[in-house]
Amino acid sequence: MHNLIDKTPLTSEELVEQCLALTYSLQAAEHTPVKESLSFILLEKLDTLLSLMSSEVADA
Repeated sequence: MHNLIDKTPLTSEELVEQCLALTYSLQAAEHTPVKESLSFILLEKLDTLLSLMSSEVADA
């Protein structure tokens, strides 16, 4: 069961795609609890993206 989740770190491009998909889903969602959950996940992804981009700039 644990092998079903790929724990390979995401690239910044993959995170951007996920954020865009979450944003689209958030706009389409009608139920408040679903919107709240999607918003929380989007914020986590954006925080991860910001950290990744900051480290990429520091490494350059």
